[in-house]
Amino acid sequence: MSVHTVIRWADWTIGPDTAPDVPAVTFAMHCTTCDAASGKDGDFETVRDWAFRHVGRHPSHTGYREVIHRHWRATLVR
Repeated sequence: MSVHTVIRWADWTIGPDTAPDVPAVTFAMHCTTCDAASGKDGDFETVRDWAFRHVGRHPSHTGYREVIHRHWRATLVR
């Protein structure tokens, strides 16, 4: 376990990281029936198309979970 020290109370805000070097947003789809996954891609339509192909091969696999990887940044409010 680590020690945590509070120096002072402060207000923070959090939002999507807009730094120029931040990794791009990526998407993935997971089948909730068999846990097959599309893999990450920066284009949502690519992972959506994977889900359409998957349900086409497995008609009873109708549930999917979307996973979005987006970097966020906490900022001290001054």
